[in-house]
Amino acid sequence: MGLLITYIACLIVGQALTITIGLSIDRFYSAAISLPISLFLYFTMFWVAWKVAVRLTEPKAENVSPPSGG
Repeated sequence: MGLLITYIACLIVGQALTITIGLSIDRFYSAAISLPISLFLYFTMFWVAWKVAVRLTEPKAENVSPPSGG
């Protein structure tokens, strides 16, 4: 459940960035340039958010000392 919540949170932040970048490009350049860049960022953000969410929620490795030989 934690992975899903983290994924959705990362996705919301990422899509907000995508919208900001797309609107900035649209304002300073043109809609013809903004549309393909926005679509590329929109779909890429699903993959990036998944990778970030998995990395954030992966179990931490414990420092286990090796057994002492005797």
